Amino acid sequence: MIISATAFGSAPTFAKLAFDNAITPSSLQSYRFLITFVVILFVTIVAKQVTRPNASHLPRLLTLAISTGLSSLCYMSSVKYIPVAVASLTFFTFPLVVAPISHLMKIDKLTQIKVLAMMIAFCGLCLLLGTTYKLQWIGISMAFAAGLFVATSFIVSKPLTEDLSPLTMAVFATGLPCFAYATSSIVSDDLTHPQNFVGGAGLFANSICHAIGLTCCYAAIARLGPTRTAVMMNVEPLISVLAAYLVLGQTITILQSLGIIGVVSGIVLMSYTRRD
Repeated sequence: MIISATAFGSAPTFAKLAFDNAITPSSLQSYRFLITFVVILFVTIVAKQVTRPNASHLPRLLTLAISTGLSSLCYMSSVKYIPVAVASLTFFTFPLVVAPISHLMKIDKLTQIKVLAMMIAFCGLCLLLGTTYKLQWIGISMAFAAGLFVATSFIVSKPLTEDLSPLTMAVFATGLPCFAYATSSIVSDDLTHPQNFVGGAGLFANSICHAIGLTCCYAAIARLGPTRTAVMMNVEPLISVLAAYLVLGQTITILQSLGIIGVVSGIVLMSYTRRD
């Protein structure tokens, strides 16, 4: 979970570097999923973690692939219009969606302690990421939609982890979006390239972060359940803020520091909750 959150939290900053150096959102997705798919497939084969799905797995794998592809497009594109911090806050409404749905589907029981942990962590996020930005609603809408797609992927992935390895799931989750985005970019003649080393480095780093984050996320869901993983992934915006500070020059205020305390408190509370 920590590795996944670190990778995912760094990805928006690297995407911003790519966008600032003349690459379009659709092209970013094409390259991102191509690199991610190739890396994960190679590691899966080398690590001998290939597990063969059966017909009953296919609907969930298809839903997982579609959700992964659309969440990536919406989240990474949102940072083109709004600051990384605001995108992270809006995106991280998804634990509030995962928990009650998982409870209703009897995948992961929602207890009072878990609800309290979620609320504390989310309030911490509100303080951490602040509200002093001039917002573009297209960016807010994209980030919120990304959160809903991720919520869907969390819910459908838990049953899959019982039969398939995290690497196998990641291969299927990235293979279909890789084909779809590459085909779309080529057909529409909208495939652009980074114009300099900084843009290329941002694109490559974003893709590697995606590959690592996705695989470790599925492994965490298999061990912790979707609700606990979703809440504990609230550490990701901490990484986003830190990466934005180090790479993009954004500063951390006293109010944001209080938010960090709130997020960590919620994560700690959730981590000490017994699995029901």
